[in-house]
Amino acid sequence: MIRINLGKQGLGRVRFAMTPLDIAKDLLFSLARSPHQLGPVWQAAAMQALSARRLGLLAVVAGGGPRGYAPDFLRPEPSSFQMPLDDALHHVATTPQERIRYELTAAIGGHSWGQTAADRPPRLLLDAMERGEEYVAQRVAVELEQFWHTALAPHWPGIRARLEGDVAARATVIAQQGIAEAVNQLAPDLEWDDGALEVRLATPGLPALNLDADAAILVPSVFAGRATFCGAEPPGAPAPRLPLIVYPVGPNDCLPTARGEELIGPTRTRLLAELAQPRTTGELAQRVRLSPATVSYHLQILHRTGLVQRTRRSRTVLYQRVMTSPGYAP
Repeated sequence: MIRINLGKQGLGRVRFAMTPLDIAKDLLFSLARSPHQLGPVWQAAAMQALSARRLGLLAVVAGGGPRGYAPDFLRPEPSSFQMPLDDALHHVATTPQERIRYELTAAIGGHSWGQTAADRPPRLLLDAMERGEEYVAQRVAVELEQFWHTALAPHWPGIRARLEGDVAARATVIAQQGIAEAVNQLAPDLEWDDGALEVRLATPGLPALNLDADAAILVPSVFAGRATFCGAEPPGAPAPRLPLIVYPVGPNDCLPTARGEELIGPTRTRLLAELAQPRTTGELAQRVRLSPATVSYHLQILHRTGLVQRTRRSRTVLYQRVMTSPGYAP
């Protein structure tokens, strides 16, 4: 059990965040730890990206070891709700050397890999560490970028829409029922208890951890199967970070099924994916990199078919998808 004591001040600083890099790390970790949960399509996409780009160091570091620990520097602390990919990669590449040393030493020393011949760290990781922590950070950042663009970039609009929709749904629960109930609904192994967040660990035998913090970050993931804690350690850890908890995204009934995508086409599917929040024609055009005239044409069709609703605020017309379609999974 990990208990994060927030108190009244920390409760007011609990926030949600999402970044493309989080999704990349979650996919890699799931590929190594529970590939059966990914399904054949995502397994093939991830394996193909790792093989074609020769991303061996990334696979070793992100996959973790027998006890399930993958170094946290691959998931930088998000500075905003939607931290841009380039900013996140920069944070990975410039991770303080003492932080890299701390996390990799913990892994090699038994936090993740054991000391038997079968469980020793891969030679690839040891060779990289001999070249220094700065090299490890920069190389992992390069490989993360290559993996993201190869395996995930084509699917990002739909994934982002699911994440945005999930956070919007959690915000509604907070407004109607309070933060405690919202947290209790995030995952079965995550609970709000008397001013604290409690995460039940999946790996047996690990010691309980009791932390005091003045903030916490909640991150939805389409690849996580349970709540996962990362980013904070006992006092004395170098370059300390805020506690960060990854939780599985909830069911999404806002996007078309695969059959629906065939019927409405890829362009309108992309527009629906962006309409988890109300947006103007101009905003949509910038996000999907199409002309406003093209976006307007497709919006009119989506509106006539009942998939999109239109509202006016002063002189601005906002579009948002209607939340009635069957669920969609990546």
